[in-house]
Amino acid sequence: MEEQIDIIYLNNNEKILKFNSESIKRFNERLKIIKIFESKNLKWKEANKLSKIWYNIKYNKCKYSPNIYKLYIYYNNIFEKI
Repeated sequence: MEEQIDIIYLNNNEKILKFNSESIKRFNERLKIIKIFESKNLKWKEANKLSKIWYNIKYNKCKYSPNIYKLYIYYNNIFEKI
């Protein structure tokens, strides 16, 4: 069963799901990318969605449209520099 975790995002309490197949290391990386989205003032719904897309591209090698992939590249470059 997926685990639901409470986090603070843009001073609001939000809930995020840790997938059964997601290791603690990968989940922590997803939290790290969410903090990057927070620093860019993305709304929670968008940040949560993009974190799942980021995870799927990075670890599951999923394919998305070129526009989505450009967002992945942009945010992943920031992620890699931290």
